[in-house]
Amino acid sequence: MSLAEGVSQSIRYKAYATGVISANTQPDSATDPAADGGQILRRVSSTLKLAKDTYQSNEIRSDRQIADFRHGKRSVTGSITGELSPKTWMDFIEASCRGTKSASVITLGPSALTSLAADNATSKFIAAGGDPVALGLRKGMVFRASSLSDANNNGKNFLITGFGGTNNRNISVFPAPETMTADTSFSLVTVGKSIFVPSSNFVSRKFGIEIYAEDIDVSRFFTECRAAGFTLDLPATGNGTIEVPFMGRDMELYKDADAPFYTAPTAETTTGIIAAVNGLLQVGGSTVGVVTGLNIKMDLSPSGDAVIGQNVVPEIFLGRANVTGQATAFFQDDTLINDFLNESEVSILAYLTTKSAPDTPAMTVYLPRVKFSDADVATSGEGGQAITMPFQALKADGTTPGDEATTIFITDTEA
Repeated sequence: MSLAEGVSQSIRYKAYATGVISANTQPDSATDPAADGGQILRRVSSTLKLAKDTYQSNEIRSDRQIADFRHGKRSVTGSITGELSPKTWMDFIEASCRGTKSASVITLGPSALTSLAADNATSKFIAAGGDPVALGLRKGMVFRASSLSDANNNGKNFLITGFGGTNNRNISVFPAPETMTADTSFSLVTVGKSIFVPSSNFVSRKFGIEIYAEDIDVSRFFTECRAAGFTLDLPATGNGTIEVPFMGRDMELYKDADAPFYTAPTAETTTGIIAAVNGLLQVGGSTVGVVTGLNIKMDLSPSGDAVIGQNVVPEIFLGRANVTGQATAFFQDDTLINDFLNESEVSILAYLTTKSAPDTPAMTVYLPRVKFSDADVATSGEGGQAITMPFQALKADGTTPGDEATTIFITDTEA
């Protein structure tokens, strides 16, 4: 008999038709989410498991032994960890934000902006008409231009880093464009989709997640799983990683002819892995070149309480979106310490790319309002000294041009 190997296991998932959990029943998996379709997920590891409460008898017996032991409430716990890549994780990020990612791209041309010029020294595109923010552009989005007179500005990712001027017509971008006089023949198109935590109209989502051991033909199918946040780890050198915790209701076991559960899942994504060294990090609107690591965590504090009469939880409750993190940097000056001392509110914008190509697949993470909770400078060794800055992200009021009224705004160019 074969023994299961990790390399032979795959993770597949599919969203249910609705995110609603019925308190007293469980859906028939053959019907919902159903075995057709699904998506194979790239991963490093998984700790998903079926957990049960257990109860040991406290009865005092003359034989001085324990005679009963029972199982109680069932629930799915654990997380899936992988290397961060565009498109791969957007379903779970969207579910954690409990919003809906943007439905379509934004296309702006001369009828909307009249003309478009560019200035390399100030790293801006300048429109002659319209209001780019009112037309849908946001800080943290990525766009590409075409049909511009300077070919070097065409087909390249431009990250929006801010807005200024009359009606927000000065669009600050990264990288700096080539200087160009006003052009009246152009098309500016946003790339990918964006998601943020909304203030209302929250959307509940749940997934059926299968871990299939192909070499022994056994599947563990975890039902009605809610994504409960995510943690992004972005080292200065090395691959970015993501961990998504889940809480679900139950597990079904399939083997032999019944395995795998998902019969024709879509193949894994093929996008490159995020390497933060190729991108951009801004703190308080200024580019920071000495950051040695960035961690961002959204925690939804999932819970599921037992009830009398059934051994699965009636609901998986998700709490508020608590976004925290930590930045570490070489100790360069007093700027970050003063941000902590003065309780200053700053923004953090990370542009995370997969390659150095101008149109590389990428992700952006924008925290419009952050406060540091410490500024610890280690004094040790003979080399560079590090400052550690844990932070709490807060909801922005949405009055700054290009900012949503949210805690976190994420764009994925491949979503």
